[in-house]
Amino acid sequence: MEKVSVESDFFIEDSIKSRLDIILDNSERSKGVLTVLITSVVYKYFNPSQDVRYHQSNMQNGYSGRSFDTKYVTPFLRKYEFSSMSESGWLTRSLEQPYPYIRLQGKNITKRSRRSFFINS
Repeated sequence: MEKVSVESDFFIEDSIKSRLDIILDNSERSKGVLTVLITSVVYKYFNPSQDVRYHQSNMQNGYSGRSFDTKYVTPFLRKYEFSSMSESGWLTRSLEQPYPYIRLQGKNITKRSRRSFFINS
């Protein structure tokens, strides 16, 4: 996957950018993590008050990340030939855990470098 540089007024802190780079550099091996990240960012854009770390509708103030991914994100990724899971990134065992993506629960997400994005957000 080729990296593209875009000049804009959009600012990302270096610490966040380095964590995103790890996920993007491993996107072929970590399609679930990438899909969950994209789903969370897109959902947050359309629902700014939603804390997207609460990714299941059965969590207090949660939303269904899997449903949103299945309906919108994965079909978009497939249509434009981006890396994607066959059905949903939320079916990855370590990402579908019934815990919010916060520091205390982040231990369930595999691979230390990829996990850091979630537990440091």
